[in-house]
Amino acid sequence: MTYILLTLLVFFVCLSLIMVGSLWYMRVLLEKMVGGKLRDLETLTATGTIPEAWSVKFNERMIQHQKQGNTKQVDRIERLARKSYLNKIGKLIAFVKKSTLVESEEARKATLRILQRVEREWRDANSYGSFS
Repeated sequence: MTYILLTLLVFFVCLSLIMVGSLWYMRVLLEKMVGGKLRDLETLTATGTIPEAWSVKFNERMIQHQKQGNTKQVDRIERLARKSYLNKIGKLIAFVKKSTLVESEEARKATLRILQRVEREWRDANSYGSFS
């Protein structure tokens, strides 16, 4: 009898630990999948600038090559950065179009207008070669 109770107790403790671990893991995934996009969206719509998380690795590489005087590499990294930014902005536009997290259709349209304006500015910068 004691063996059965002990086995049940161990089972429920293990089950509880698995449930708590699953909840933690789901929260981490949700933060990574949705929270990051919402923060990036907030930065783009509020300031019209690229989020710092997007540009950190490119900026560090450009600074390294500028110190070495390698302008061809700097130009190549700038092109890669622009391409990456445009790709991420496009993904955010798709996210806003299909997301149910937007409070109203007016807010969705306003957000899409801002994102499309930022995307157009970066495409124009890509076409004319200015990097800001």
